[in-house]
Amino acid sequence: MARGTMVPTLLVLLLAVCYATTVVHAKEWTVGDNKGWSFGVSGWERGKHIQSGDVLVFKYNPSMHNVVQVGEGDYNSCRVSGPSRTYTSGNDHIQLVRGGKAFFICSRPGHCQQGMKIAVTA
Repeated sequence: MARGTMVPTLLVLLLAVCYATTVVHAKEWTVGDNKGWSFGVSGWERGKHIQSGDVLVFKYNPSMHNVVQVGEGDYNSCRVSGPSRTYTSGNDHIQLVRGGKAFFICSRPGHCQQGMKIAVTA
């Protein structure tokens, strides 16, 4: 009977170790570092080893800015034309859940054109 419970117990332990390893490797990145989400932040992501599961923290004045997750076309054109997710708290935590590229802009008029945009590859 003890043998019948050993395999499920080992599977649960293995899953717990895998989950803990994933959590340990997640990192929080404050976009723009000390400047926060502001004009000229474009390029902040270069040279950073951002991974799937990491969290981007956008800090900004919500009466002046926002964060919109967009597709690559909207990122390149600095406009929101398709489905998108808008964040407005001024302290947004966005977890990168799958590998690939993620694009973020400020949709306030002229802000994206002044460098309030980042493209992250996780």
